Amino acid sequence: MAQDAAAPTVHVGKAWRLIFADLGLDSQAVLRRAGLPSGLLDGDGSRISLDAFYALWEAMAEEAKDPQLGLRLGQISSVELFDPAFFAAMCAPDMNTAARRLGDFKRLVGAFRLDVEAGPDATTISYRCKYRPEVPRTMALAETVFLVHFARRATRHPVIPTRVALPFKVAGAEDYADWFGCPVSTGEIASVTLAAADARRPFLTHDDQMWEFFEPSLRRRMDEARTGASTRARVEHALAELLPSGRTQIEEVARELAMSKRSLQRRLSEEGTTWIEVLNSARERLARHYLGSTELGVAEVSFLLGFEDPNSLFRAFQRWTGTTPEAWRAENRKPARLTA
Repeated sequence: MAQDAAAPTVHVGKAWRLIFADLGLDSQAVLRRAGLPSGLLDGDGSRISLDAFYALWEAMAEEAKDPQLGLRLGQISSVELFDPAFFAAMCAPDMNTAARRLGDFKRLVGAFRLDVEAGPDATTISYRCKYRPEVPRTMALAETVFLVHFARRATRHPVIPTRVALPFKVAGAEDYADWFGCPVSTGEIASVTLAAADARRPFLTHDDQMWEFFEPSLRRRMDEARTGASTRARVEHALAELLPSGRTQIEEVARELAMSKRSLQRRLSEEGTTWIEVLNSARERLARHYLGSTELGVAEVSFLLGFEDPNSLFRAFQRWTGTTPEAWRAENRKPARLTA
């Protein structure tokens, strides 16, 4: 079956070859376990669906059978990957700026996002998927470890977060608590909170000249990501982020995409579609995902899709599928898959 052009995809390539090598894992064994082609990582790699990307993470965890896998992954150096986003962040004056640079890059080019809330007393950095409420457990662990490891490395200071939260119970929690220097608590999303003094602690790697060198490359990659997708795909991606907060107006999406309402309508028209068609399509696709792959109730799904009440979702879903959300879920429910 051809992949939906508007569906989110993730690039996998050289970085994954290095990760498998550092972990001592057989890449072919992991790919087979994930049900992915043996040549997936050849050359510059490939773009795969979000479902396939999640399966890759789960297969790696199953193959490694290591409760400390998140700790190991989060400390694998990005220097060998020569990633402009990593170096741009390392050149920042402090963690607040570095996290925002990483967040800008993730928001524009990938299926994941890094949100930064910097206040007078603390900074909280949250990691999430734009298109679904959960991320693989090993990925969430690795990302939180990476953020703390990054701060320690750039400041050469034993930064201890004031809070680390994950949306699941962590196997081997004591080992992670020892490494973080604080207990791992339960929260709605993966997040790391740093005291304001640590978030503003000067980076010893701060280098404005290097930032000037890496910024054009970073901006070019972000521009390529933006222009490579159709306007419809960009709108659907923006809606996945905006719908849960009830932001369903075309003006809000146009603002997110840095264009006027009129320009957005014109570009959609040139692609043979309309704003309402894209909004309904995005809602239908996300509704099918939430109902088929999560435990969320219909009222919660209604909220995440930006409907005023569950009855609005009920009526819309019947138009889309000819049946009710509950009946569709009963027939199309995907079996739960364990994550490590």
